[in-house]
Amino acid sequence: MKMDDESLLNHLQTLEEDSAAFTLGKLGQERERAQKEYFRMPYGNEEEGWSSIVTSDVQDTIEWILPQLLEIFAASDSIVSFEPTKEEDVKGAQQATDTCNYIFTKQNNGFLVLYTAIKDALMVKNCAVMWRKETKQDKVYKNLQGVTEVQLTLELQQGGDIESAEPVGQVQDPMTGEVLQLFNARIERTEEKKLIKVEAFPPEDLLVKRDWTSPLLDDCPYVARVMRVTLSDIWKMGHTDVTAEDLAGSDDPSQSADFAFRNSRLSQNGDAYDDSNEVSKEDDSLTEGFLRLEYVLVDWNGDGIAERRCIYRLKNRILSNDDCEQVPIATASPILVAHRWDGMSVAETISDLQQLKTELTRQTMNSAYLANNPRTKVLTDANWSPPANIDDVLDSRPGGVIRQRQSDAVQEHVTPFVGAASLPLLEYVDAMRENRTGVTRYSQGLGADGLQKTNGESARIMNASQMRVKLIARIMAECLVKPIFKGILKLLTDGDMQKVAYRLRNDFVEIDPQEWRDGYDMTVNVGLGTGDKIEQLQHLTAIFNNQMALANSPFGPGLVNPRTIYNTQAKLVENAGFKNVGDFWNDPQKNPPQPQQPQKPPQVLVEEMRLSAEAQRFQAETQRTKDIEELRSQYKLQETRMQLELQASNDARDSEREMLKAQHQARLAELQLELDRYKTDADNQTKIAVAQIGASGQGYAL
Repeated sequence: MKMDDESLLNHLQTLEEDSAAFTLGKLGQERERAQKEYFRMPYGNEEEGWSSIVTSDVQDTIEWILPQLLEIFAASDSIVSFEPTKEEDVKGAQQATDTCNYIFTKQNNGFLVLYTAIKDALMVKNCAVMWRKETKQDKVYKNLQGVTEVQLTLELQQGGDIESAEPVGQVQDPMTGEVLQLFNARIERTEEKKLIKVEAFPPEDLLVKRDWTSPLLDDCPYVARVMRVTLSDIWKMGHTDVTAEDLAGSDDPSQSADFAFRNSRLSQNGDAYDDSNEVSKEDDSLTEGFLRLEYVLVDWNGDGIAERRCIYRLKNRILSNDDCEQVPIATASPILVAHRWDGMSVAETISDLQQLKTELTRQTMNSAYLANNPRTKVLTDANWSPPANIDDVLDSRPGGVIRQRQSDAVQEHVTPFVGAASLPLLEYVDAMRENRTGVTRYSQGLGADGLQKTNGESARIMNASQMRVKLIARIMAECLVKPIFKGILKLLTDGDMQKVAYRLRNDFVEIDPQEWRDGYDMTVNVGLGTGDKIEQLQHLTAIFNNQMALANSPFGPGLVNPRTIYNTQAKLVENAGFKNVGDFWNDPQKNPPQPQQPQKPPQVLVEEMRLSAEAQRFQAETQRTKDIEELRSQYKLQETRMQLELQASNDARDSEREMLKAQHQARLAELQLELDRYKTDADNQTKIAVAQIGASGQGYAL
């Protein structure tokens, strides 16, 4: 029989109350205590005037383990690799590896997700990470310069609105002669993108069926996340029929039952974060409430088989009820407890040791206080009247004066310092903490006594201490990182994701996840470190040396190829702290080496060398003959040029001589004409003179 909404709602409320009673009750109290010890808050048994110090064993241990775990997962761009199980899946597996790692580390802040999740697990037993699809709307603007009204209309037909348009001039249409107005416009478009969001949320918001026996939640009958949302968030999800009153009535699960404790996130000063925000009554969009994202196994359709349903629910109202194939939530604990989903935290393992060390340290400090500032004995009479000035006795200033009427009226009550006896106990407590956690003083840096140890002994101690950290890393890999990446791959191959474009090893690629096969045909291999960087460098260097030695041996082609050598060099680059291997080495799959030609027999090589020598000799003789002919031609050409230049020079001199001769003759002719003219003028003048003289003589004669 098909289940109705009312029956489903009652069933979900029952599961929620049962899960919340454990998560927000006993488990919540343990989480609160762990947070207080991490922040070194008072235990409540402090006495005024005495030492109230709280040691930092929990905080120190967590902060020393955390960097080692993060380095294991975040040292490389490929946190997870998908290994194909079939030959045709090789390309898809590589694309899935690159794309899923890109989505986790670049689209989402993968480092921060891992940091938050791992720190939660180390401190408060469990962590909680969720992955889901999210539709993001981005506004994109396009500027158009000098466009006509028709061009602007065509642009708007592709979607968008005009944010601004300004006329900038006119132009004449060469076809019709019509005058068209030009505009500078700005177009606004809203683009929707489907993204995969991965987030670490507070583990107290995770509800799991109380008696579930595994940290893997794929088959758990009831898993829920309680999320604080606003009315605006609900409407963005598509539930626009929800009112502010509906959301305000959806209170916290801890308030729906009589729980002894509601776990709250604590600040460093011990105060719980106040998440009760005052919301303006005029703005209903910011009204807050609690949304349940529930993944439950239930026989909804009445066929007798329970199927997985994804239900979005307020306290008393189901907003959506859809079928789903996975639980998109992962949880993990650093120390697993068999047949339980909630394990143990590192803080929990050393909680009693911090309390013990705190008491011993306080007693040591109190003993030092009494030894350095002893109590004073004052002599009194039968009426308890002291023969000394009480005000002076109570004044403990250095160099102060105590007035007394008797020499023995005031005496110090010396308290011996017994702190030295506590030091071995404190050392014993530290040794117990090291044995429980694996975090030793050698993993934090050698102490003074550590210098006495040999390198081999120190290395053995380091390796033994790192075994606990490596075990925690393996648990995190299998229970947390592996489900996250399998969930990301599942969301990518659901069928409604867009192509993913990103930069990969200095190349821009665009991947279509729809071309991949089902992700569960691939094996997820979480890469974990094999030691510290120095140890890895030694191993990789030895591997590379062996590869080079085998490359020149008869067995080399079967054991070593460019790809294996590239893999070794890539690991060396990653070990050095550089993430982009392409900056140092070319991938032989993208740049395959040219095939080598088979070697020729020696006789053929000798004959080729002889023919090559003869060809070179013939070519040299031919070139020499050609050079001689060119020299002869150049000589003849130069000789002809010189003869022509000489003949031209002689002809020029003859022409010049004839020209000078003609000029001389012309000059002589000119001089002769001048001489003749002179003689004529002289004769004429003589005749005139004679005539004048004759005339004069006749006058005298008369």
